[in-house]
Amino acid sequence: MDVTNEMPTFGNNAQMDNNNESAYLGPCTRCVLFTLENEVYGIQVKKIREVLRVGNIRNVAGAAYGVLGVINVRGVIVTVVDSRSMHNMPSREIDDLSRIIIVELDEERTVGLLVDFVMEVKDIPEDKIEPLSATKESASRYIQGIAHFQDNVIILIDVDNMFAGIE
Repeated sequence: MDVTNEMPTFGNNAQMDNNNESAYLGPCTRCVLFTLENEVYGIQVKKIREVLRVGNIRNVAGAAYGVLGVINVRGVIVTVVDSRSMHNMPSREIDDLSRIIIVELDEERTVGLLVDFVMEVKDIPEDKIEPLSATKESASRYIQGIAHFQDNVIILIDVDNMFAGIE
């Protein structure tokens, strides 16, 4: 499967305009961009500890829907969640492009998000982000906002709301 034709492309610098001349675009939010299906998602870098290749995920009997299991990350047991299930998408087989994004919920809690493909780290100008209300509908409570940047639509994930109430 040639995924390069399906992946959106981005410029190398958020501080560049369409003419490739330097232009300050104002305050930016730095995000790790990844894909699920053909959609581009982003999570703020300050919430991410690291991105890992998918290794051995150990099943946990009786785990909640969407929980794939646990992994050992340098002696710390981390729960791995299928991001597709969180967004009501069908599951897909793990391949060489799949990654686990380790997200820090707070000082003591981390979770791994299985995603299809990690694209890059990108600075997104704050004025390109349209915030969403967490009260609109159940699916939008996970969404911090939608960014329209460099001819792409980026869905920004609010990991704090996504895992609110989970111990």
